[in-house]
Amino acid sequence: MRKTRKLVLLICEGQTDENALYYIMKAFFNHNEIKFHIAHGDPILTHDREKGSVMDDVRDIVRMEMKRYALKKGDMLAVFQITDTDGVFIDDGLILENRDAQRIEYLEDHIETAYVSSIKARNRKKRKNMNILSDERMINDETPYRLYYMSHNLEHALYGEAGNMNDSRKTGLADTFSSRFKKDWQSFLAYIEKECSPLGSNFQQSWDEIRKDTKSLERHTNINLLFKEFSYLSVPGD
Repeated sequence: MRKTRKLVLLICEGQTDENALYYIMKAFFNHNEIKFHIAHGDPILTHDREKGSVMDDVRDIVRMEMKRYALKKGDMLAVFQITDTDGVFIDDGLILENRDAQRIEYLEDHIETAYVSSIKARNRKKRKNMNILSDERMINDETPYRLYYMSHNLEHALYGEAGNMNDSRKTGLADTFSSRFKKDWQSFLAYIEKECSPLGSNFQQSWDEIRKDTKSLERHTNINLLFKEFSYLSVPGD
């Protein structure tokens, strides 16, 4: 690793997040190193903790990855986290019982599930932690942090695919998406702003809007704001 090269860490829920976004992020940040931490679901945002806060868990991940790559504090350029909204901001009355549902069904204006009470509990925990993390701006005194969302999940936000799908289908969609945009982050940004209905003109507004009504079930993302707010971290090509 060159002395001038820094690391950008992205924390995300699934492997297909990395598959879809790695080369786009690599093109944007150019000479800087890009690493993904795969959380395998959303345990950071939904597990019960006896003490501390969700931000403590994020900082633990950052420390673990810094140790993995033998980094000093100044070597971490930025930390970004991407999460699915999972419809957590909708009213509890829009979580409807469907005893025949094999999996959670996310529809444009409600959720159907065989386990209403557990989904309500999940929503409360994840909503609380998303609210905490969306207000955070720094990992430490020199490393910026932002939480970005995909609504209601990555496949819905990026590809417009709303239904449940298996891992093979998710991987295929992510690989196709990556091939389309991997050398052209500007085209990715234009696609997001045209197809994915970003909300608000800045980071705070994007979070204010996604909390309203059924928007956390609709097709939205605020990942476009990463490329606007952090353009100063993009290293010019040789």
